[in-house]
Amino acid sequence: MKKIYTLIAMALCTMTASAQDVYNAIVDGKLAPEFAAVASESGGVANNTADGKSIVTIKVGKATVTGVGGTTPANDTEIGGAAQQITIGAPVEGKENTYYIESVGAWNDVSWGMKNQGDIDFWYITGTGNPYVGMYAVQNSKDGVLVDNSYKADYVYYEPDGSKGLPLTGLYYKFTATARGAFKVKVWANKGNRKTFVVNAKDMKAQKLYASGYINGVNDENGKKKMLSVEQVDSVHHVYIYGSYDNAVAAGEKTAEELAQMKADADAMAVERQYVIGNGNQNFWGWLTFDIEAGEEYWVFQHSSQIGFGGFEFHEGMTAEELINGIEPPFIYTTNFSTYEDSETGERKTWKGESIVGNGQFASTEEEGAIFGDYFQNDGSAVRTSYCLLPEDVLAHSAKTHELTIAFWVSAEGFTPNQYTYAPFLTAYAQKNSPNSSPMFALQSRGFAQVNCSGWCDFTAAYNASGKNNVYNQNAWEANDAAHNFAGNWLEDQKWHYYTAVFTDTNAKIFLDGEVKNEWNVDGVSEGQIISGLFTNGADLKYVCLGGNQAWDWNDNDAPFRFARLLIKNNKMTQGEIKAQMLADFPGYEEYLASNIETVRTGITMNGATYNLAGQRVGESYKGIVITNGKKMIRK
Repeated sequence: MKKIYTLIAMALCTMTASAQDVYNAIVDGKLAPEFAAVASESGGVANNTADGKSIVTIKVGKATVTGVGGTTPANDTEIGGAAQQITIGAPVEGKENTYYIESVGAWNDVSWGMKNQGDIDFWYITGTGNPYVGMYAVQNSKDGVLVDNSYKADYVYYEPDGSKGLPLTGLYYKFTATARGAFKVKVWANKGNRKTFVVNAKDMKAQKLYASGYINGVNDENGKKKMLSVEQVDSVHHVYIYGSYDNAVAAGEKTAEELAQMKADADAMAVERQYVIGNGNQNFWGWLTFDIEAGEEYWVFQHSSQIGFGGFEFHEGMTAEELINGIEPPFIYTTNFSTYEDSETGERKTWKGESIVGNGQFASTEEEGAIFGDYFQNDGSAVRTSYCLLPEDVLAHSAKTHELTIAFWVSAEGFTPNQYTYAPFLTAYAQKNSPNSSPMFALQSRGFAQVNCSGWCDFTAAYNASGKNNVYNQNAWEANDAAHNFAGNWLEDQKWHYYTAVFTDTNAKIFLDGEVKNEWNVDGVSEGQIISGLFTNGADLKYVCLGGNQAWDWNDNDAPFRFARLLIKNNKMTQGEIKAQMLADFPGYEEYLASNIETVRTGITMNGATYNLAGQRVGESYKGIVITNGKKMIRK
């Protein structure tokens, strides 16, 4: 019986300021628990049948990695022998004496195990199986005569253009994340001339990877092993491909025609071996760094060998080039308002240091139909007394980037939003109880904003891209105001909605459910048009409140809204990135907003068969829109 191991891993080292998600496959000289769970069966072997695989899933923060160990037929010189038990099918057109394989009766065991290249103390994990995308049976011959019922393997290898498909057997690793960023993966490559690929599963095409580390035999002037940068690995690879040509040019002993031919040969080799690491048939211990887009899956494997895995880092918001060049990573603050019990005081506390002022609460629910299991529920019964106080540095990181994004989910469930026309979503001051003073920053639930921080901007209609400010919770006096356009109350349906505010020196946008609803363009220097103080002096805004503490001394009630999945970045998110974040937080949100589809949590057993929108039957762990008993539901 095929066994699949899916475990959730805890981060094995402290997160850095770059919101890096980190995992090590070897901990204190031992297999990490996920791999140990598989390896514990029969000395590293996971039971398998003809299509046997053992699967290990690792989830750390926003990153998920799945290692797949697959099998190839048992090692035998003849695929018709007792160990192989191959049943052949129809002939393969265009291939002489070659047949499709209908079944394989005996396979190698699937296993995961720990190894070490002791000379440089490089520990890693490897599994069983070469990642072939296909396999045929070729009839054996002896002395030029075909032998009945005797066959050998003819493997189909992955092609960088994706034309042959993705591996069907192991060993390979799948990488995905809920945000755009870069993975840095620790690997050991058996032979550098075995092509190493990072493949986007969506189009099955290989993409650029950056390799750094030790190439066997490449040592320093003292004969000691040298860890190479990406640039140095590329240099070694260049010498491997173009060394003879470069030497010939330097010597000046070849004719122009000879040099041209050498250059053409080297160019052809460069195309053929662009996925080779370093100088060919040598072991490689090091790291592969590559870019990823949110929600897309990337496979890492060698085309005809097994690649070792030592762990990974995921850097949200960074590119591979920024990571390898030591560019300062973006600041990213996220919280889902989940809590834990303080062992000393018994109090419920949040993991990220948020605290409650007033009568709000951090809510947690496992009830069927809950979109977000954890959220902050504010209290709206008083004025400027109830809100969630955020860590004081969340607005202090944009001095270099001069960009800022604030995003969260919000719901007015149980309340009438038009009673809270001016209630802000977020306000920030230098300190508590500083009304009518600067610095000050406010985001109103009605789609407006104010900045008064080393310069001020009220984002009036004069600067709005449409000539009017769109109002999403109308006050009576604005009904016939030429400067305002009442655009409906976006919270009145009492569903969850996504709010995003994005700022640069000269532009501000408010997105509601991923769509731009207000956009202002300012010159950034004139009175009333200055946003930059929000960045240069953002560190002064230490008292940052979600859900209340109204700007200045306005006497409006605090907003009794629910808030979930708060995100603050020191860079600007594009509309595509905002929608990708919405989808990562809440699969099926578009259908949810557009209809009265019921919501259920994964793991809830539903009567009758359950299908996705493509008509495929799905299991209880499937997330997204499902149809069961003729009803559409969202699995969250």
